[in-house]
Amino acid sequence: MLSPPIPQTLRNSISNKIEDSISLNKLFKKLKWEKELAVEYSFAMLLMFLSLWGFSISVRYLFSLFYKSSYWLSASVSVLALLGLPPMFRYTSFIYDFPVLLLYTLGLIFLYKQEWKIFLIIFIIGCINKETTILLTLIFFLYYKGKLGKDIFNKLLAAQLVIFVLIKIVLFILYKNNPGTFVKFQLVEHNLRMLTGYDLTLAVSLLGLIVLVFYKWDDKPNFLKISLLALIPMVFLTFFLGYLDELKDYYEIYSALIILLSYSIAKILDLKIKILSQ
Repeated sequence: MLSPPIPQTLRNSISNKIEDSISLNKLFKKLKWEKELAVEYSFAMLLMFLSLWGFSISVRYLFSLFYKSSYWLSASVSVLALLGLPPMFRYTSFIYDFPVLLLYTLGLIFLYKQEWKIFLIIFIIGCINKETTILLTLIFFLYYKGKLGKDIFNKLLAAQLVIFVLIKIVLFILYKNNPGTFVKFQLVEHNLRMLTGYDLTLAVSLLGLIVLVFYKWDDKPNFLKISLLALIPMVFLTFFLGYLDELKDYYEIYSALIILLSYSIAKILDLKIKILSQ
C-alpha cells in the first residue's frame, strides 16, 4: 500500500547503491533479502520499529492504570517487555506480529478505560491485521458482563462481532484466489511429536513463569487476570492449527503477562508498588 507510489527510477537507484555498498550487500545476503525489494523491506522495518516503540510505551501505560510505583520501576516494565521478545523469534516472523503487540495492548487500554469509540477503531484495525483480535471481545464479555447496562453491553458486543465477521468476509473475498489452504492442521505433524519429546529448558522456563504469575494472585487486578484467560482458546486453537512451542502465537496475552510478572518481581524484591484498581 505504501510502496507502489515509489517511482521505479528511485527503486533502481536504491538497488544500485546497495549493490555498490559492501556492508549493505553483506547485510541483504545475510538476511536473504532481494535488493530490488529494498523499498518494501524499508517500509516493513519502519512499521516493525514503530510498532515496537508504540508497544513499549503502551505496556508501560497499561501498567500505570493498575499500579503506582517509582518512575524507574514503571520504565523497567517497558524494558522487560522488549527483552522478553527475542525467545519468541524461534520460527518464522511476519510483518503483522509486532503490530499485534501494539494494537492488542492499545485495545486492552481503551477497553479498560471504557473509551468505546477509540476501542472500536483499534478493534477494526486489529481485526484487519490479525483475526485473533476477537479475543478482546472475550475479555470484554467476561469483565463487563453485569457491570455495564444491558443495552450498552449488548450493542458493544454485537458491534464487535459484526465488525469481526464483516472483515473476515471481505478479506476472504479479496484473497480467496491466493495459494494455500484456509487452515492447516498441525496436530499430528508437529504438536503430538513435540509433546512426546519436549524441550526441558522450555518446560522449566514455563514452570518458572507460572509460579511468578500466580505469586500473590489474589492481590492482582481482575482485569489483568481475565486478560490472561485468552490463553485458553489460544492454546486450544494452536494445538490443532499451529505450533504449541511457537511462542509468538501468544502475543495477545504478552502485555498482561508482563505486567503480572512485574508486580510479582517488585514484591519479591520488596520494591514500593501500590495497586490502584482491581
